[in-house]
Amino acid sequence: MFCDGGGAASELKNSSASPEEPRVSKDLSVATSGGRWRRILPGLLLLALAAAPSLRAVEWETLFTAQDVRDDLSTPAGRESALEFCRRMHITKVYLEVFRDGTQADATTLRQARDFFRQAGIQVSGCVATTELGKPSTGWKIVACYTNLANQEHLASIFRFAASLFNEIIIDDFFFTDCQCSECSAAKGSMSWTQYRDRLMVRVSRDDVLGPARAVNPKARIILKYPQWYDEYQNRGYVVDKETALYDRIWVGTETRNPASPHWGHKQPYEGFFLYRWLSGIGGAKTGGGWFDPYGTDAAFYMDQAWTTVLAGAKEVFLFHYGSLISPQYQAQAKALRQAEPKLDALGKLVGHWRGVAAYKPISSDPGTEPYIFDQMGMLGIPLAPTATFPSKARAAMFAEYAMHDPQFVPELKQFLENGGTAFLTEGLAHRLNLDPRLAAYGSLELPKTKLIEKMKAGAGEIIIFSDALPELTRVDSEDRIAQLTPELRAALYELREAVADFAATSLDAPPRVAVFPMGGRVAVMNYTELPVACHVELGGMASRRTEVFAANGAALASDGETLRLPPHSLIVVE
Repeated sequence: MFCDGGGAASELKNSSASPEEPRVSKDLSVATSGGRWRRILPGLLLLALAAAPSLRAVEWETLFTAQDVRDDLSTPAGRESALEFCRRMHITKVYLEVFRDGTQADATTLRQARDFFRQAGIQVSGCVATTELGKPSTGWKIVACYTNLANQEHLASIFRFAASLFNEIIIDDFFFTDCQCSECSAAKGSMSWTQYRDRLMVRVSRDDVLGPARAVNPKARIILKYPQWYDEYQNRGYVVDKETALYDRIWVGTETRNPASPHWGHKQPYEGFFLYRWLSGIGGAKTGGGWFDPYGTDAAFYMDQAWTTVLAGAKEVFLFHYGSLISPQYQAQAKALRQAEPKLDALGKLVGHWRGVAAYKPISSDPGTEPYIFDQMGMLGIPLAPTATFPSKARAAMFAEYAMHDPQFVPELKQFLENGGTAFLTEGLAHRLNLDPRLAAYGSLELPKTKLIEKMKAGAGEIIIFSDALPELTRVDSEDRIAQLTPELRAALYELREAVADFAATSLDAPPRVAVFPMGGRVAVMNYTELPVACHVELGGMASRRTEVFAANGAALASDGETLRLPPHSLIVVE
């Protein structure tokens, strides 16, 4: 039997204290004598410290899953061990999970753990993972059918219970559906699956998450964490504009893991940067931290996630999760992060004012034949400025098949070119645009079979079409191999980068899988390869000699003031 939070809600109603705030005596005069003052002073000091602004650029946070709460926080010894881990990792905020995989944590244990961490000076919020909560989806079995009324009611009861304990609750990234059961099919009617899931998940968010939580606790703030597989959002009911408007904050999944792994989808490390910056453009001030985990990583790949998350601008970093990070299997990852925290904090103070070629991905757009192509372009050393709206004011922009989701794309593109813009087109998009009569004046947009890159004048602007073979240079196969640079590919990559260098800092001579992150007058360069790299950066007219302002993992600026020396998985920032 799952608790609906009724008893806890009644306790809240009869109490002046919020579930998020410890009680403090309003009459401090009772504590002015000797022992009483000594007893209350530590609590007042903790409250003062919590209210003071943090001097850190990056705040570290972790989660105790519902299973961690049950197994590790139900005894005083377990709570002390958890606190020691938090202090060792400089954790300043923890999330205590109420529900996951059909398990609802015990209310008494949650309260004891919540109060224990608060008294230790650590912020505490709640979490819900909407997994195995009832009738499963016909697709991914761990997630739910949200057309089902019993599931909706169960979901509402979970959030009533969570809100009775916490003022802030984050939702892990399983809050979606890919169900096609008879209930869903009947409710969908003539709508497409995308249209139906869009409406369904917005309604369930409003009626079965936010409404029940705020009915119990008007102070309740709910954070929705978006998963890193953003090219599938439109197929599973993540509607980032509507849901971001509904929820109080959003979080970003920056998990990328070992790029050679087919199990994890051969993820590119640049994906964490691209998604964080893209969602930041949608969420604005609502955009919170980045979230990654140790799965499918060694210490180096785990740290790639950390560097990229901080480079993207995340001021809060969520480490999933306590139970894994203390296990022998992932202790090396936790140790590597702990040792790098001072460097990551120093990097966090340098990031901002991101620059790059605008990369247009409309909300809910399908990738067509080019999934995650912008992640690959970033791994070619081509810096991108992700945007969900057409970049009409940009001097240069990159367009892929995503753009076809925008019904006004062709006239927008034509105006962009007539205004003197430079449009970088993927081969797939160029093929789809080739027969559009509105662009006929620019000539054929089909990339010749004998060429890897083609440039053409278009009105007052320019079109640059590049072959699918270039982004494929970044892919790591299951045997840890990447495509070799033939003379033709090398020349085409150089020509593409040279065109990009007119608009943003890049490297003309770095191998694939070295990424460039321009930030105002500074530029960060990250070597994601397993080999040492020597390369240079073009800073758009600035003096050729650079000044090193930050380096990690052995990266260094050579004595010539120009050459960057980057060991595997290393990072440098120059200006």
